[in-house]
Amino acid sequence: MEINSVDLQEKIKEGKKIIVEFWAPWCGPCRMMKPVFEKVAMGNTTEVEMYTMDVDLNRDIAMSLGIRSIPTVKIFNEGEILETVVGVLNEDQIKGKIKELING
Repeated sequence: MEINSVDLQEKIKEGKKIIVEFWAPWCGPCRMMKPVFEKVAMGNTTEVEMYTMDVDLNRDIAMSLGIRSIPTVKIFNEGEILETVVGVLNEDQIKGKIKELING
């Protein structure tokens, strides 16, 4: 579930449908959202791949993707960023993002 910058860049290049939560262990809102995001990811049976990325361990890619505040969710499809959501999302909102990505 946790992904590093090399693997994420490869998946983006492959054009996969990806949702990534950018977080850090010291971030209170991130600690609230991460278990909810992971719960949705574990139950996700769609073609959408879901990952979390610690910005402290992956500073270069976080900076290159314009992560300025966390938690931030980035949604990718066909190698492009479709959407960026800054702030905490609840379970229904995360599931809604999966549906939007599938339905285009």
